[in-house]
Amino acid sequence: MHAQKQAGLVYVGASVLRGRITPEQMSVAADLAQRYGSSEIRTTNMQNLLLVNIHEQDSATVSRYLGSSGLHVAASPFARGTVACTGSEFCKLSLTETKGFARWVVEELDDRIPGFDQQLKLHITGCPNSCGQHWIADIGIEGKKIKVDGELVDAYYFCVGGAVGKHQAFARPVGYRCVAAEVPDAIERVLKSYQAEREQGENLRQFFARHSNDEIRALLAGGVSEEFERDLAAGPVPHGVEG
Repeated sequence: MHAQKQAGLVYVGASVLRGRITPEQMSVAADLAQRYGSSEIRTTNMQNLLLVNIHEQDSATVSRYLGSSGLHVAASPFARGTVACTGSEFCKLSLTETKGFARWVVEELDDRIPGFDQQLKLHITGCPNSCGQHWIADIGIEGKKIKVDGELVDAYYFCVGGAVGKHQAFARPVGYRCVAAEVPDAIERVLKSYQAEREQGENLRQFFARHSNDEIRALLAGGVSEEFERDLAAGPVPHGVEG
């Protein structure tokens, strides 16, 4: 909940995990926006919702009802900051399933790193076309297929250090990939290394910036890891991210 410029009004953000919302949840949000606000609901590029023009004295009630429907206001950084593209469930271009995978990753990270104290943008995209915008994430993972014991399985390639705004930057490929089942392990290792080694006031983007690709890859892998090239997109990619 954040104060608006208008005295006595706040806007309330509701986390929509992986961008999937049920009709019942949307009905709750719409009813609350109409009853306690100006009937406005805004969507964000992080796949979440904003209810605006809520009277400050009603904000706790709005938060409680949103939370009881599964649209949590006080969600973890992982739930708030995870974005996933449509994935192979509905997209013929995607190489991996992303929506169910994103929920599982968030649940794993919530269990493994409770109380993580930084904002985090974790973007999951199912192919090199980057509909999940992994190029602007703190940690962006790109879907691919690799062979394990002769069978093709879902896997992800890691990019780190992306940002928008004042310190905008494209996430850089670090040459690390792993099967989908190992993604929470890799993210846990790198985030716990950040917590243990960060300098005073250092955010995650700054932590990535002062480490080389080899160092980040070793943190993700938990040791020395072979460097892998990123798969190229079949079609045009956004200007400036050709590497």
